[in-house]
Amino acid sequence: MILEVDLGNTRGKWRLISDGEVEARGTLSTADLCRGRLPEGWRALHPKRVRAANVAGARAAESLAQGVRQLFGLPVEFARVETRCAGVTCGYRDVRRLGVDRWLAVLAAHEKDPRAALIVDCGSAVTLDLLDNGGRHLGGYIVPGLKLMRRALYKDTDAVKVPEMPVQDLPLAPGQDTQEAVNRGLLLMVLGTVELALCELRRICGQEPLLWLTGGDGQLLSPLCQKEHRLVPELVLDGLSLTNP
Repeated sequence: MILEVDLGNTRGKWRLISDGEVEARGTLSTADLCRGRLPEGWRALHPKRVRAANVAGARAAESLAQGVRQLFGLPVEFARVETRCAGVTCGYRDVRRLGVDRWLAVLAAHEKDPRAALIVDCGSAVTLDLLDNGGRHLGGYIVPGLKLMRRALYKDTDAVKVPEMPVQDLPLAPGQDTQEAVNRGLLLMVLGTVELALCELRRICGQEPLLWLTGGDGQLLSPLCQKEHRLVPELVLDGLSLTNP
């Protein structure tokens, strides 16, 4: 029994696996964790190990480690970015500067299919990582996520203050009021970024790359993406078995 945690800036995901099969899963609030509140469902779990990816900072890491120690009597095995792992070579000049969630998603995508790929994680920020067909990570791009972009418009403009978009069935046709124009425009920006990143990777590799989508907004973007792609919501968690086998 292994408890796996993907701790993001605002929210996190967790799952309990046994012999590669998921026994339980859920979400958690990073703010709640930093206040010492663990997910209620964890009290019914009996893991033998706990491994985690953390991009929420030292306070969140310490809160997780302390809570896991008190509840299970176990240490947390935090994933780290390395120069090379599972057949992938990191493309950052300083590997410590690459977010571990991005690294895990790249490793997991490569393990599932070693062809050239663009791995897009749609969370608080949208990260795009390029991987060639030799397992070489080429670096990537980071842009604000949908909620961050909407918040910027809300904060810094007078008239462009709109509620969050519905979770599904949102078309990309031009908006006919401000709410539609903003919500559809934000999606168009992210999808356009994905398309341009694919073009750059296609230019580098000379072939059509795979496209992977993950992250909290991946399911929102998936039906709108006109490119063939693979939606894997737990791609980061999948990578933990490669850095912390």
